[in-house]
Amino acid sequence: MDGFLNVNKPAGMTSHDVVDEIRRLVPGEKVGHTGTLDPEATGVLPIAIGKATKVIQFLEKSKEYQATMRLGITTDTQDMTGKIIAKSEAISVSGEKVREVFKNFLGKIEQIPPMVSAVRVKGKRLYRLAWEGKRIERPKREVEVYNLKLLRIQPPDIAFEVSCSRGTYIRTLCHDMGKALGPGACLADLVRTRSGIFTLEESYLLEELKRMPDLEAILISRDKALAHLPIVKVEEKARESVLNGGPIETSGILELSLPIKREALVRVHNSKESLLAVAQALFDIGDLKGIEEEAIAFRPVRVIG
Repeated sequence: MDGFLNVNKPAGMTSHDVVDEIRRLVPGEKVGHTGTLDPEATGVLPIAIGKATKVIQFLEKSKEYQATMRLGITTDTQDMTGKIIAKSEAISVSGEKVREVFKNFLGKIEQIPPMVSAVRVKGKRLYRLAWEGKRIERPKREVEVYNLKLLRIQPPDIAFEVSCSRGTYIRTLCHDMGKALGPGACLADLVRTRSGIFTLEESYLLEELKRMPDLEAILISRDKALAHLPIVKVEEKARESVLNGGPIETSGILELSLPIKREALVRVHNSKESLLAVAQALFDIGDLKGIEEEAIAFRPVRVIG
């Protein structure tokens, strides 16, 4: 079995708990998740099976969420599971003020990861240090918020949709926006609605997966999961070289999506359109004409086939 299961994670389970459940359904297969989702959060958690675990790092990294932040409460975990460290009764905010703050959190922003998170600092997971009662300085990280849409204001709660880059903490976004609004805030509810090509509408609950007689029939292929990467199709004679990690010369290329920028990642297909590898362009390619036939255009960074 090679491919991805689009799992709708229930509340109360860690991402590793879900991996363990899937391992029981596909004994003997490699299984891994594609990005941690907090235990109390629900929604899209793509699970890689078999050779699909080789391409996790190349998946499209943007994510979308529906979230609710609760005004007037600040906690040490930045969500409702943590210890309350500040509380405010003055939680009245106008829609105009909320929209103004939302605009200030669009684009590239800096976040300090919460102590209860999987981020490593000096080789140690922050959540493990938090369990030991330790708090350390965490370096700021740049993330990007592509879209931030206000859904409704029902004090003390504000519901919104957000699309963002990988590594963005919605808990921290709520914490920081709550601080900007005045009364403080924490995350009250979170649903991941999309992760790359994987959507909530096409996801499966664990109970549904357990009842299915043939999980392989619903696997999303590695190739489809990498659909955001352009394709380079090589001649059949180049297949073995690619599978052995060999470079791809322009003379062995049958077709390719153009243009391709230097250092861009591509999917390498053979003439039968089977996925062989993920490769990186060595220079800008606007047209193969004028490039020496023996020029090395791509180097595999991960052999898959």
